[in-house]
Amino acid sequence: MRKKSLFGKKFKLKYALSAMFCCTVLLCYVPILGSTFGMETTYCEVLLDGEVIGAVSDPVIVDKAFLDARAMIARETQRLVLANVDCDFRQAEKLIGSTLEQEELQTVIYDLLQEKVKTAKQKYYLVKVNEFTVNLASMDEVKALLTEAMKPYDPDGLFQVEVISDTSRELNAFTIQVSPKGEIPEGDGLKKLDFFEKVEIAEAYIDAEHLTELSEAVDLVTKEKEKNQTYEVQAGDTLSVIANSRGYLVDEVLTLNPGLTRDAMLHIGDEIVISVPEPELSILSTAQSTYEEDYYAETQYIENDSWYTTEKVVRQEAVAGHHEVTVLTTSKNSTETGREMIAENVIAEPVPEIIEKGTQTPPTYIKPITGGTLTSTFKWRWGRMHKGIDWAVPTGTAVRASCGGTVVSAGWASGYGYCVLLRHPDGRQTRYGHLSKILVSAGQKVDQNQKIALSGNTGRSTGPHLHFEILINGSQVNPLKYLN
Repeated sequence: MRKKSLFGKKFKLKYALSAMFCCTVLLCYVPILGSTFGMETTYCEVLLDGEVIGAVSDPVIVDKAFLDARAMIARETQRLVLANVDCDFRQAEKLIGSTLEQEELQTVIYDLLQEKVKTAKQKYYLVKVNEFTVNLASMDEVKALLTEAMKPYDPDGLFQVEVISDTSRELNAFTIQVSPKGEIPEGDGLKKLDFFEKVEIAEAYIDAEHLTELSEAVDLVTKEKEKNQTYEVQAGDTLSVIANSRGYLVDEVLTLNPGLTRDAMLHIGDEIVISVPEPELSILSTAQSTYEEDYYAETQYIENDSWYTTEKVVRQEAVAGHHEVTVLTTSKNSTETGREMIAENVIAEPVPEIIEKGTQTPPTYIKPITGGTLTSTFKWRWGRMHKGIDWAVPTGTAVRASCGGTVVSAGWASGYGYCVLLRHPDGRQTRYGHLSKILVSAGQKVDQNQKIALSGNTGRSTGPHLHFEILINGSQVNPLKYLN
């Protein structure tokens, strides 16, 4: 026999609807009931850099515990630590272990932060001198570094370094000022001290491994290194003089100056690169000193408008005077860069040297022809002295006055053939020989470069050419030494 169900279909439907209603009521009231009966069902997990470090029942205490722990770390390290630590919380469904109170959570966070501080970027001080930089642990070390750089030039410790905040910059930046510690003693001695280069200081966050020990930083800043500088050529300078005066070889100077050759002519005012030893941070000092010395008065000149500038005569010899002077000497490191006299006590007056000198520009001498081939110079030739120079030129080539002057003679002159002799304002004479035609006459005034004759092959001559002489006090000299 087939069994029947205990409940009919209508009863089953009513039962299902009643069950659904009961579940809804339970969902609404169970949390309240749980709270009423002390049943804790909600809490939060605390995360430090994404890792769960514990749980709390009240998320409000998380921020306070983190801030208090971070403040403790800052007080202990005595500097701001740049540690990118993220502290957060989240609600969780399942509790593992027990929840933490605020003090317990603070201790946990503190311990974890201490570990992170060991590898975190911390605030240090970057010292910049031109392109050179060094990182120091504190502002006290910065001052110690700069004080050590000054010490060789301030043995008595008269000056101090002051660090001044640079308000013109957004970041925490500082500049340096050197000032006296007190009143500078009167009399001789150090009066002023400063750094030659601009020193900049900025707060920086770096890894501890990039920190420089103070002793090493002092060595880096004060030790002399080879640096390239521009040198302006002075009178009397040659490559060897410039190189030897600095302890270098000429080849070393040439290496610093591509394009400069060993046989290059140097001119006053030319600039060449040289290498000089200098520290990264140079010191400027001003010191006062008093001493006695001989000295000379400035030379006095008498101008003579009838003389050339090449002529001068000493009319009175100089006699040294003697005085006591007080000077201020400025130096860069140990090299003097300037001197100013601030006081003088004359003990014996000097006697000045008096020189009479000419004011007229002396005449110049130019080649008397255009072109031509130099065939014979001023030298011993064929058993006798050849007292001029010869240029081979075609007959009829224009011959011009080498310098302006007066025609002394113009005509036949034995071995010279047709010849012209000129006298010039400086007393010198020029002679032009073996001419084919003369274009001037005795007593005539001529200008420099004026045509005076045509070349030829007259007199004692082996071919068409011009023979040219310069005479001083009646004697021939080598014309090549006087031609421009």
